[in-house]
Amino acid sequence: MPHTLFITPPLATVGLTEHEARARNLDITVSREMVADIIAMPRAYTVEETRGVMKFVVDANTDLVLGAALLSIDAQEIVNTVALAMRHDITATELRDSIYTHPSSTEALNEVFDKVVR
Repeated sequence: MPHTLFITPPLATVGLTEHEARARNLDITVSREMVADIIAMPRAYTVEETRGVMKFVVDANTDLVLGAALLSIDAQEIVNTVALAMRHDITATELRDSIYTHPSSTEALNEVFDKVVR
């Protein structure tokens, strides 16, 4: 179930944290990027709110998203897309390769999921 703390910028989470996944001995990959460094997120620059970070925990074997922590503009909206993907077994690769409206914050998924590391 997604959660959002409405601060500026909003903090939204869903699923497992990296710590929780590692404590369960899951084989994971992690993608983390500062919002200011996400070129594919033009909305952050349009509204001049580039503070924050996006972090995703992905199952290394299935490519399924296990969790996300989003501290960014529109995090309360992005987390809903991620939660829907998690509920319906949509992979990180599918989220990465999807086409999102422009300019929008969900476009960040194209770039952040392209930088998944162990």
